[in-house]
Formats: sequence, C-alpha cells, structure tokens
Amino acid sequence: MVNSTDVYRKKVQSERNKKERIANLKRRLDSRITNARLGKEALKQGDYLTAINKYSEYLDTMASYHGCANMYALKPGNFRGGKDTTELLMTSHIYFELAKVYDATGKFREECGKCLDQFVLFSANQPFQVVNSELVRKHIRKFKFKNHDLFAKAYEGIFVQSRKCYVATLCFGEEHPTTERLRFFKAWLLVRPGGRAAVATYYRNSSRLVAWLPAYPRLMSCFVGISRPVLRWFSRGPLRRIIGQ
Repeated sequence: MVNSTDVYRKKVQSERNKKERIANLKRRLDSRITNARLGKEALKQGDYLTAINKYSEYLDTMASYHGCANMYALKPGNFRGGKDTTELLMTSHIYFELAKVYDATGKFREECGKCLDQFVLFSANQPFQVVNSELVRKHIRKFKFKNHDLFAKAYEGIFVQSRKCYVATLCFGEEHPTTERLRFFKAWLLVRPGGRAAVATYYRNSSRLVAWLPAYPRLMSCFVGISRPVLRWFSRGPLRRIIGQ
C-alpha cells in the first residue's frame, strides 16, 4: 500500500528541485555577459583554459535555457527571430571566439571546426550576415590561424548557406522566380574559379546599397524601376546561356 505521506514528500521534493533548477538557470543567465567578458579577457592574456571554460559556460547556459542537449545542438530557430537578434549576434560571436581559442591551443581542431560550423549556422540569412562575414575575412587577413582552412571554409560557408540575394529581393521579393534563378546563379558561381570572391564582393556591396536606399524613396523607386527589367532579362536569357540550361 502506498504511503500518502511518502507521496507528498516526493512531490514537495520534486517541486523544490524544480525551483532550484530554475533559480540556478536564472543565475547563470544573469552572469552570461560577465562570462563572455571574462572569456575575452582570458583570450587576450593567453589563458586558454579560462577562456574555454567561460565561453563554454555562456553557450551551455544558452543551450540549457532553450532545452538543447548541448551547446552544439543550439540553433537559430531556438530564438525568437527579430526579438532576439542581439542575442543571436552575441551567440554567433561567442562561437567564433571559442573557435579562435581552440585554434590557438593547436590541439583541438575538431572542436574548432564544430564552433565554426555553429558560427556559420548563426550567421547565414541573419540581419548581421555581412557583418559576420567581414569579421571572418578580416581575421583571415590579419592572423595566421593554425587551422586556416577551417576559417576559410567558414567564410565561404556563410555564402553557400545563405538564401539572401539583396538586390533581387528588393526588386522582386524572396520567393519570386527571378530571385530563385539568381540564387541558382550564385550557387553556380560558388564552385567556379574566382566565384566565391565575386559572391563575397556582391554581398558586401549590395547589402550596403539596400540598407542605404530606403532613406531616399525616389532614388529607390528609380533604382528598382531600372533593375527589375535588367534582372528579369538577365535571368531569362544570358544566365541560362552562361550556365548551359
């Protein structure tokens, strides 16, 4: 026969444990920015162990908060889109910083690659995609990474995974056939010699143009009015001849 007192005690203990877990997670969330700062300071000082611990603690906290098994299971879809843009950006940068720490130790190539894969995942198709791609590009030019190939792959991966086509989207929208054909052209370019550099240049300049134009409605209307027929003509004629379809 079940003792009602034991059942009650177990229920009370379960509730107490739940409250403690919630309180602990809240404390971790409140300290995550501090952990990010301490991780950055440790990296500058060459204290790689502390940097790994602090950055990992930040990411593990975010994974726990969103109900993920570990920090590599965390996905942009766990966040609330536009409402969590700042948190998404911060998380992407922590993955990049942690990849730099792993690279600096010269011993954790696999972990470095995993962090860079997460960085790409949190960068592609986000409002800050161009900012993050420029971050990687400048680091590749400035630093000599032990795993240079992984960082170069991450830079390229942002564009490979991206569905953005700034000018086409401005003129036709996300799902228009012309936009889709130009995305296909991007994919075709990415596997050609010099194609990745061309795509990177396009993203860097077109994103700035599209961000600047709304401040000048008449100029934007003129730009769209000229670009639409040109892009439509290119996607239906020259583009097909170029890619052989």
